[in-house]
Amino acid sequence: MSERLAALLLAFGTPLFAQGAAPPATVERHLRVGARERSYLLDLPPNFATRGPLPLVLNFHGGGGSPSGARTQSGLSTLAARVGAIVVYPAGSGRFGDERLLTWNTGSCCGYAKAANVDEVAFVRALLDTLERAYPIDRNRIFATGLSNGGMMTYLVACRLADRIAAIAVISGELSIDCNPSRPVSVLIIHGTADQNLPYDGGVGAKALDKHDVRPVSFAVDSWKRFDRCPDAALTSAHDGVTHSIWSPCAEGTAVELYKIQSGGHAWPGGQRMSRILDAPSNALDATQVAWAFFAAHPRAANPR
Repeated sequence: MSERLAALLLAFGTPLFAQGAAPPATVERHLRVGARERSYLLDLPPNFATRGPLPLVLNFHGGGGSPSGARTQSGLSTLAARVGAIVVYPAGSGRFGDERLLTWNTGSCCGYAKAANVDEVAFVRALLDTLERAYPIDRNRIFATGLSNGGMMTYLVACRLADRIAAIAVISGELSIDCNPSRPVSVLIIHGTADQNLPYDGGVGAKALDKHDVRPVSFAVDSWKRFDRCPDAALTSAHDGVTHSIWSPCAEGTAVELYKIQSGGHAWPGGQRMSRILDAPSNALDATQVAWAFFAAHPRAANPR
C-alpha cells in the first residue's frame, strides 16, 4: 500500500486496519418503492452503533450482475469493515424476480430496467431515507461507485441526487444522460483503453450486450469539470501503464480525477473476474483502494460557499 493511500485512509478518522476486523455478515433487505419491491444487501462494520456517524458507500452492480456479485468482485466490504463504513449493494431489476440478469435504467441502457422504465432515482432516494433513519450515517460522507451499467447508475445518482452524494467513483462506466447537478460532486473515473463494452473513445462496443452509441470518457471528464468549476489544466503523472490526471481545486472542495489504464479492459481493476463476458481485471491498480482513498479525501462541504 502506498504512503499516500495510507495517509488518506488514516485521515478518514478510523483505524486503517482494526485488529481482528473481519468481513461483516451480509443482510438482505427489501424496500417498496411505488408498485415495485426493491432489494439490497447491507454490510455494517463491527461496533457500528458505538462509532459515531459513519460513511456510507453505495455499490451498483454491472448489467446482468447482482449485489452479491458486486460484493465479491470489489472486495469493498472487507476494506469497509476495517475502516468503519457501511456498504450497501442495491439490486437492479430483472424479469425473473431473482438475481438473474439484473440491469439499471440509465437512459441509453440497459435491458429489462430500461424497457420497463424503472424509476431508479426514486429507489435510491427512498433507500437513502430508509438507511439514514435506521443507522448513524454521516450525511456529508455518502458515496457511490459501480462498474459498467452500475457505473452509469453511479453517474445518474450524482446527477440527480447531488444534494445527497458527496463523491463518486465510476469504473468502466459512461455518462449516458443529460446532467445538471444541483451542487458540485467529486468524481473519480477509472477506465481502460482496451474496453470493448464501453469504449474509452466512444462508439458502439464490439462486445457490448446492449448496443448503443457510447459517449467517450472525455465527455464525462469535460462535463464534470464544467459542473464542478475546475481549472482547465490537469496535474498529470504516469506509472506502469496508468496515467493519472487531477483537476483541482474545484468548487466546494471537489475534484475530478481520471485513471486511464493502458490496455485495460472492461473489468474492476484489482478485483475478481465474475464472468467470462468481462475481461480479466488489470493489476495496474486496485480500484477499491483507489476509490476509497478518493472518498476519504472528498467529503461533502458542510457549509458550501
